[in-house]
Amino acid sequence: MLGAHRRAQPRPPARPRQPRYPQARPVTRQDFGLEQVLRELGRRGGGGFEWYKDSCLLRRIEVRMRARGVGTLAGYAELLAADHDEMDRLLRTLSVRVTSFFRNPDTWQRLLALLAQDGAGREGRLTAWSMGCATGEEAWSLAMLLLEHAGRSGCLPPEGIEVFASDVDAPALETARAARYPAHALEAIHKVLDRPYGAVREGSFEVESSVRPRVVFHREDLTAAAPQPGRYDLVCCRNLLIFLGPEGQRRVLDAALGGLRAGGLLVLGRTESLIAMPDPHPVPVDVTHRIYRRAR
Repeated sequence: MLGAHRRAQPRPPARPRQPRYPQARPVTRQDFGLEQVLRELGRRGGGGFEWYKDSCLLRRIEVRMRARGVGTLAGYAELLAADHDEMDRLLRTLSVRVTSFFRNPDTWQRLLALLAQDGAGREGRLTAWSMGCATGEEAWSLAMLLLEHAGRSGCLPPEGIEVFASDVDAPALETARAARYPAHALEAIHKVLDRPYGAVREGSFEVESSVRPRVVFHREDLTAAAPQPGRYDLVCCRNLLIFLGPEGQRRVLDAALGGLRAGGLLVLGRTESLIAMPDPHPVPVDVTHRIYRRAR
């Protein structure tokens, strides 16, 4: 009959969606090809990744393998050797770039108080190291903090402040040297310092010219860094150790503590879980803020 409703026909069962890329089995440290991948990373200056925890290294390599539809580590190593763009993508995936100006502001306030308490810089010089500086926010924060301390103490000229900042990630270091960040960086700085040491221009925060000469950025594999005995008054190594296995942690801590002068301060990340504490152990100064002092 015209206009009569047809009985709805049952729909066939939906086919399961096929994965966009082949599903490779999870890779392990024993897989043939991992050494080739690490070798290719080393050729591009991406050293030290062999000391990462498995959850950081292998899972992130798997992400790129799935994205490119490669089922084996050996096949992925061949791709890396032939495709520089893929190498850059892998380096970005592996690199640690979680950072901000004055992350955990109460830790920075505590550090500023300790510098004043110690009379840091009385000899007219104060040198610090930002390990794993990524895009530079921590290094610039450190320089600003030391300049603030110099201004309050009145015993340290600005030119006596030196901050060395290192990371293995070359593109991140380019961003750090440009010293230009989203405008909201200004809010974080005001939580700790009396003045911002920079200004917002054309929608971006720019570190002021008086601060820029105080920081030197350089590319370095921190798991292979040679200690420079007694060079630094302060070392910041925040939120790097958490990505490393025991041997990687030991290597980085050896460089950090080996570079500190007697009585110098080491600052770690608030969520760091130390697996390998070097011997002799640094002395805890503030457990909450993960601040330690090298034994005199």
